[in-house]
Amino acid sequence: MALTAESTGRNPVRAFGARLGLAMAIVIVTFLAMLLRLYTLQIVRGDELSSQGQRNFVQHIRIPHDRGIIFDRHGRILVDNRPSLDLQITPAFLGRGPNAKSTLGRLQEICGLTQDDIDKIAAQVLRKSGLNKFQPVLVKRDLSPSEIEAIEADRAVFLLDGVDIVEGRRRAYRYGALAAHMLGYVNEIDPVSLEAERAKNNPMGYELGDLVGREGIERAFEEDLRGADGYEQVVVDAKGRRQHDAFVTSLLGQQRRFEPKPGKNVYLSVDLDLQLAAEAAFKKQGVAGSVVAIDPNTGSVLTMVSAPEFDPNAASGALGANEKAALDKDPLRPWLNRPIQGQFVPGSTFKVATALAALMTNTATPSEHVHCPGQYRMGHYTWRCHGTHGSVDLKRALQVSCDTYFYTMAGRMGLEPIAKASRMLGLGSVSGIALRGERSGLIPDEAYHNRADKASGGYQKGMAINAAIGQGSVLVTPLQLAYAYATIANDGTVYAPRMVERIESADLRVKRRTLQAYGAIREDVQGDAPALMRELTSVVRSKMELPKDYLSPIREGLIAVAEPGGTGYRNRSQKVSMAGKSGTAQVVRIGAVRLKMEQMDYFHRDHGWFVGWAPAEKPEVVVAVLNEHSGHGGVTAEPVVTEVIDTFFRLAEKRALRDISLTSGSPLPWTAPPPPKKTTTEVRE
Repeated sequence: MALTAESTGRNPVRAFGARLGLAMAIVIVTFLAMLLRLYTLQIVRGDELSSQGQRNFVQHIRIPHDRGIIFDRHGRILVDNRPSLDLQITPAFLGRGPNAKSTLGRLQEICGLTQDDIDKIAAQVLRKSGLNKFQPVLVKRDLSPSEIEAIEADRAVFLLDGVDIVEGRRRAYRYGALAAHMLGYVNEIDPVSLEAERAKNNPMGYELGDLVGREGIERAFEEDLRGADGYEQVVVDAKGRRQHDAFVTSLLGQQRRFEPKPGKNVYLSVDLDLQLAAEAAFKKQGVAGSVVAIDPNTGSVLTMVSAPEFDPNAASGALGANEKAALDKDPLRPWLNRPIQGQFVPGSTFKVATALAALMTNTATPSEHVHCPGQYRMGHYTWRCHGTHGSVDLKRALQVSCDTYFYTMAGRMGLEPIAKASRMLGLGSVSGIALRGERSGLIPDEAYHNRADKASGGYQKGMAINAAIGQGSVLVTPLQLAYAYATIANDGTVYAPRMVERIESADLRVKRRTLQAYGAIREDVQGDAPALMRELTSVVRSKMELPKDYLSPIREGLIAVAEPGGTGYRNRSQKVSMAGKSGTAQVVRIGAVRLKMEQMDYFHRDHGWFVGWAPAEKPEVVVAVLNEHSGHGGVTAEPVVTEVIDTFFRLAEKRALRDISLTSGSPLPWTAPPPPKKTTTEVRE
């Protein structure tokens, strides 16, 4: 039987009304409780909670990292870091409108900022929104004591809300302008570069205000040298003022500081003592130019000088607009890294390529003699030689730098063999050095002249004559020429430049120092070396597979240059035997009247070259010097080469004696090699 309302004795309308009344009572009670809570929060405890609400800003204060240190080959510091005090503002606490404008105006006055600087800072502040408003904007690095004093004094008067002086790091180039082009410099990453890095999904996490390598080693090894900032969590009020540690700990706990990670340390192949000597020697002889010293047996760069130079300390942040404009407009182009970016006519230093081409094509033999009457004729054209040398073979032609001999070889074989031999020596192409902006130079061939001189008929035989002595369209960089001579010196191995010997993590350096402090030997850390240290070995670009009778006659001729009767005899080393080649490269075409150098405008004078190695028989160092607009290379460039070579061997002797003393307790006697016999014979190219 079905159940009905009557059979159960319950009224459904009455039951629904009871449930509805209960629900309404619950709603009313809840609403009254909410009203009571709101009354308590807003009326009874309003002031207390409002004060606490102003303490809810958690700010991340960045702790700057130490950029990796750059050392020379003997572990001496060239570039490191120093602490600085930097000025920054936090947009969230700075506010907007008149207050922000007043604060920025006062900072401009204190720090000597330009209107353009302030406009850029203001634009960064306006771009901040949401949580990004709590990210600080850098105003100025490395405040002076007077600027710090003025800012702190103004806080009470101007209420500089959101303005903080924080710990920072500045790059310190210990020797000022020394090796500036090689080491490079850093400065703040700009918005354009920052967007480019973010577009590449760069994992290094750059932010505006971060330092980034711009040139030289700083740029080439940016990924290794750059570390990672740490940060500290702090709690501040609405005006950016820090709260008490106890309150911060209650909100955030004990772990509020995360230490920065330092960058890796880079050890160069460069010798600081040799670099100092090379720069000093060049300044005695020239105004603008280049010095490159390399190890011909490994390809390691020992010295690289580019003059004039700039101060990377200034370029890394303190370079004023007027100073930069002066450097930009300087006709001597101090920003140019001459060893790798300067392309110059090589003059007679190029004759080794012509000699190699003549031997490779059997155009000449080392014993064949060519008569030099002081000129060379082809058709209706005459090329002058700088002297009347009579009958000369290859060795003598290199020794006295006889142009007629090389004119004759070029007239016989044409331009193509010269171009081929040049490229085998590494000329006409980039060397692969790690530094940015290397130029390739120019080794012309017939195809080049057919393109470049199409309007005048393309390639002509006379172009080979000009190229034979390193004139015409031939262009090289000082670095290329150094490695070309190193290839001749080491019997045919073309090395890529090696500027960095190894890269170490900061952990390895700390561990090594600790172990050595307790008398441990270096091998104790070798187990960690694969993860903490990376060595950069020599790289062979190519190997010239040539019979020995091709390069050996050229070496003999270059050795003869520093012997009696040679163009490099007068200014040769008195300490060790050497080989080399002088060169004097025309900058402008000689007119009907030949002027003396002192009568010419500086920029119209010839370039002076000398490339040499030592010892002559078993080379250990190759040095190439370009002295711009200085005249004869044997007079103005060779003394620099000689000074660098002498310094190289003085340093080697000193270190050898020191090592012997350390191992045996008493140095062994050492006798210097006898100097070459003096003579009054001198030949000037």
